[in-house]
Amino acid sequence: MQQIIETTKMSTRGQVIIPKDIRDYIKAEENTIFTVVSLNKDTILMKKMDKKKLLTEFRNIRDSIKGKLSTEEINNEIMAHRKA
Repeated sequence: MQQIIETTKMSTRGQVIIPKDIRDYIKAEENTIFTVVSLNKDTILMKKMDKKKLLTEFRNIRDSIKGKLSTEEINNEIMAHRKA
């Protein structure tokens, strides 16, 4: 496994640029989605998300509850989780 170490800094708006060598290595393009997790106060972890896999998972979840919940109930659940 190749390991690339680079540095970056956060802008005043909280934006962090992923260095080009790392973007190229992980094949990240514009609009690539990342999940960001704090491991502790000094360490964060970023994981590149696979959009097609994520969409498939959401479609499978939707299909599994189709007919069990109304569109309104689903939307209410989404809103409740967004507020939490």
